[in-house]
Amino acid sequence: MRGRSGWLLLAVLCVVAGALILAQNGSNSDSPEHSSFSDGPNGTSALSQFAARLGHPPQTVQLTFSLPAPPATLFVFNPTAYTAAETSTLDRWVRSGGTLIYAADRLDTHLALAFGLTSSNPVPAEASVGNPALPGVNRVTDNGVAEPFRATADQAVLIRYLQGGALLLEEQLGQGRVLALAAPELICNGWLETADNGRLAADLITMTPGPVAFDEYHHGLSGSGGSRDWTSQPLGLGLGWAVLTIFVGLLFRGRAFGPRLRYGRGSGRSAAEYAAAVGHLLRQSGGRSLALQVLSEATRRSLAARLGLGRDAPLTRLDEVLARRAPEIAEQYQGAAEEALHAGESEPALLAAARRLHDLAYPMARK
Repeated sequence: MRGRSGWLLLAVLCVVAGALILAQNGSNSDSPEHSSFSDGPNGTSALSQFAARLGHPPQTVQLTFSLPAPPATLFVFNPTAYTAAETSTLDRWVRSGGTLIYAADRLDTHLALAFGLTSSNPVPAEASVGNPALPGVNRVTDNGVAEPFRATADQAVLIRYLQGGALLLEEQLGQGRVLALAAPELICNGWLETADNGRLAADLITMTPGPVAFDEYHHGLSGSGGSRDWTSQPLGLGLGWAVLTIFVGLLFRGRAFGPRLRYGRGSGRSAAEYAAAVGHLLRQSGGRSLALQVLSEATRRSLAARLGLGRDAPLTRLDEVLARRAPEIAEQYQGAAEEALHAGESEPALLAAARRLHDLAYPMARK
């Protein structure tokens, strides 16, 4: 029963973790930055799907600020602060043939200076078109307020507020163009089907051939610190809760495999244990010939040292000197070598031959 209750607790915790992830990323989540990953009313996931249906494959700029090759369209919704270098990159991209659609509730300082955008006092976001510049767009609206633009001589007003001021501006820059939208909610999920908002979104998407990209790099998905930390996003929060819940479940469910063993410092190995281990390895690997070769070489070196020869003396010279100076030792060495050679697979015979060679090499050891 105890094992079943542990597994049941772990299953409940996993279900809770899944519910937390769904709660963080559900369709009702709010997205003040109008992210294309959000299905909430303030998100722009429907706009991304709309672009795909119109034949403009959607892309996402998120890990690095790398823009698609023009001609292409880039949507920038309520970004975090652009740097001067990023603004210069965006300006060059527009002038080389890109279309920038900048929709923000509050203007970014660098972007406003680069593209000559100024705003006035907030008004209700309901606007009409006196001379329709976009096909099928006569009236657009949402339930909020926005800050209308003040158009300059180089900017064309495509949609004007009823109270005055520009809702949508367009300016040609080099081979590309910049469109500024004062009320980004008009093309968000919750208001895309209101009035002519959907036709406005379609016109913005189809102005330029090529892919449609969404700037998520300035929505906290760049991987850098500060306000771009992914852990503060809905998915990151959901994964964090999931990891914490599963960890707690495993902590309560975990079992030890046995009693805890204390690690103690072992003493050094003895020479006998080392010799026994080497002998076992030689026996397992069939190393009889190797053992005899090592022992025979050691015997030759010892005999050469006893006769006053160098340890690297050739075998033929050792046999000649040994036969002249110590005939008895030469005879014993030849007999032990032949006995070791004919020992074969017999371990007793091999041991006896090894003992004879050892006695020749170290005559004082046996005594």
